[in-house]
Amino acid sequence: MKRIKEIIGVLLLVTGIACTEDKGNYNYTPLNELTINGINKTYVAEIDSVLSISVNIIGEKGFREDDYEYLWYAWRTSDAKTTDTLSLKKDLNVKLSIDVGEYTLRYVVTEKASGVFFESEIDLSVIDKYSKGVMALSRIEGDYSDITFINVKNTVTQHAYKQANGNSVGRHPKGIFYIGGEDDVKNVVLISTEERTITVEPKDFTDFMPLSEWFYVKPEGTIVEAFATDAGKWYEYLIIDGKAYNRRVFSTRDPFWKFDPKIKGDYHLAPFSLYGAGKFFYERDKRCFIYDRYGTMMAPEALGSAFNANDMQMDMLYGTAIGENLRAVMVDDNGKRYMISGKEIDDWDRVTYEDIIQIVAEKKLEMNYTGAAEATCFAISTKEPDFLYYAYGNKIKCVSMLTGNELSEYTMVQPVDYMEFDKSENPDRLYVAVSDGSGTTGSGSIYYLQMNPQGGGALLPVKGGEFKNVCGKVVDFEYKK
Repeated sequence: MKRIKEIIGVLLLVTGIACTEDKGNYNYTPLNELTINGINKTYVAEIDSVLSISVNIIGEKGFREDDYEYLWYAWRTSDAKTTDTLSLKKDLNVKLSIDVGEYTLRYVVTEKASGVFFESEIDLSVIDKYSKGVMALSRIEGDYSDITFINVKNTVTQHAYKQANGNSVGRHPKGIFYIGGEDDVKNVVLISTEERTITVEPKDFTDFMPLSEWFYVKPEGTIVEAFATDAGKWYEYLIIDGKAYNRRVFSTRDPFWKFDPKIKGDYHLAPFSLYGAGKFFYERDKRCFIYDRYGTMMAPEALGSAFNANDMQMDMLYGTAIGENLRAVMVDDNGKRYMISGKEIDDWDRVTYEDIIQIVAEKKLEMNYTGAAEATCFAISTKEPDFLYYAYGNKIKCVSMLTGNELSEYTMVQPVDYMEFDKSENPDRLYVAVSDGSGTTGSGSIYYLQMNPQGGGALLPVKGGEFKNVCGKVVDFEYKK
């Protein structure tokens, strides 16, 4: 015990000497903690526009602007080594001269006396007039095709293709599609008319590769009727004159990966994407659902009593698939219209390892609603697959595909030509095109509506989403990034 006491004494003596000899100059002034307000998490700005961010800084012990230094700088998300200083002032108010792209913007506030700093990071998208936004394909004088583009800052570019190439896409417009983009596969825009289908560069709408060069074997037809992919974007399909062509896009790494020869079989597909849980399509001549099984079209197993997926005896007016949820509007030989709901099942037996390919019929409801027989277009959001919207005249009605109840009605200023829900970044946003029906330049307008976040299927106008006299008679919308 005496030995232990001696050791403890020596340790205490050494500790005391160490404390006595420490002559460091320390500042124990409490830190003035700052709170930085007024900065959003994400900003989108057009190149050469002024980006303004007014900052409100609050200090626990008060705040004097002159006691601090300020720095705003940005770097591409793909290149953190190269930075651009935007401003040395407390508030940002600068004309953006950096290139189009995705950036991280950092704001640093440093106390001059102590060197202590506070920072905030922001996602910044710098765009131009052709960056991400919605494309509208419309019919104008002489049945020629025209493209109107509205970017995410609501800048409108009319006659986008003609501005870039000096001529029209072709006559009798059919559809516009945005393909690629996964695993380094090149993005392109497909524009389809009854005369031809072309591919254009998304950045400026200039002509790109001929459609035939996207295929290992030249397709039998020339008119792209529909584009299909699933939520995971593993495969992409093009329906060309009723035939299906696909390509794998996951883990590809080849920007110009081509489409395989047509899927085998005797079939003629309806121009709708039913690629949800599995690679399902609708055969318009035999009037049944079919499935791509390893490059050959086959009939799925039909389950449920609401309808017979192998013998529908109806034509498809509109169809979509959201995950496993199959939704469609059908018409029979007597002109009666129906809403159908079902499940797509693409699985395999864990014991026998055999594929399980099924359509489970859940609901078939006759559309005995006002205007349903005259409806010209239909839309379903990926956010709420049980709400069907249909347009007749200048009205848009929403009904439940499960209960059959009428939920809401919205009135437009002119008759509706076409409408479609966004399939990308804003799934509750409905793009609506109206016109006087003449199909002339400037006769049509575009409106953005959104589903009421409180539910119930009601539609609300989007602030700033009104673009008057910017198109002809719209036949298709597509969002591009």
